[in-house]
Amino acid sequence: MTDKDHKPKWKTRLVVGKFPDRDFDIEFWQEQGDEAIFSAAWDMVLFAEEFRYGRKPTLQRTVTTLKRLRG
Repeated sequence: MTDKDHKPKWKTRLVVGKFPDRDFDIEFWQEQGDEAIFSAAWDMVLFAEEFRYGRKPTLQRTVTTLKRLRG
């Protein structure tokens, strides 16, 4: 089974009386595979860009001109 064919499975936990550690999250995402991790991260980028700026992300365009000065 490849990462593309892998569907995330549901996992739950109940934490009572303390702030949860990250072990559950790390284990969950390692089970999902690289493609699922990248896809989830990209979804967050798209959501954040649209939420913050009201648009889809764009490539940064920078133009620089260098001019040699002879002296």
